[in-house]
Amino acid sequence: MTTLDPDATEEQLIEIGRLTDRLGRRPGFKDGFSRLDLVNKGFQLLFSASWIWAEPHGISARAPQDWARIRDAAALDRWEHSWKVSGSQTDANVFTPALLSDPNMHIYGRWAGDSFDAGCIVNRSTQAVGISNIFNMTGTPQAFRDAISLATIAFSPDVPLVGYDSGAALNEMIKLGFRSVGKLRIWLSDDAS
Repeated sequence: MTTLDPDATEEQLIEIGRLTDRLGRRPGFKDGFSRLDLVNKGFQLLFSASWIWAEPHGISARAPQDWARIRDAAALDRWEHSWKVSGSQTDANVFTPALLSDPNMHIYGRWAGDSFDAGCIVNRSTQAVGISNIFNMTGTPQAFRDAISLATIAFSPDVPLVGYDSGAALNEMIKLGFRSVGKLRIWLSDDAS
């Protein structure tokens, strides 16, 4: 679930209550404008981040070496394991094999033996190319440059690149031509479920 209106906080709180009643538990969701404070409403903040944006042609692209598009369930399992080990905020299985057949979604990884030491997800919409879930186990900024190149090459150099990041990853993306354009928060239920 994602909020879509920065000014509809009362309506969003009502809908969160309705959904909680219907599901029998609190849902997790993205507060796309960082407007809701839900600590006293049974939620915990998973993380805060900044939306990022890069203008078309603002990023130079070259095909990176040793990266491959993930195309089967076994590779996706290895990719997700590497993503989790690299510092993911969840232990849950998040990425299903159905994503691999979506023509608007590409998952990429840089092979390191029989696993991956870097990866990203790129998705296309009508107005932008999204880049997310960048991970990098080598500690060098090259994985960020490679992920941006893959995003630009995969779909179109003529639309903006967008995503969200925080901390060191946000700093790397800003160094590579992105700018911060807003805040968001990810909320989860504060119970064990």
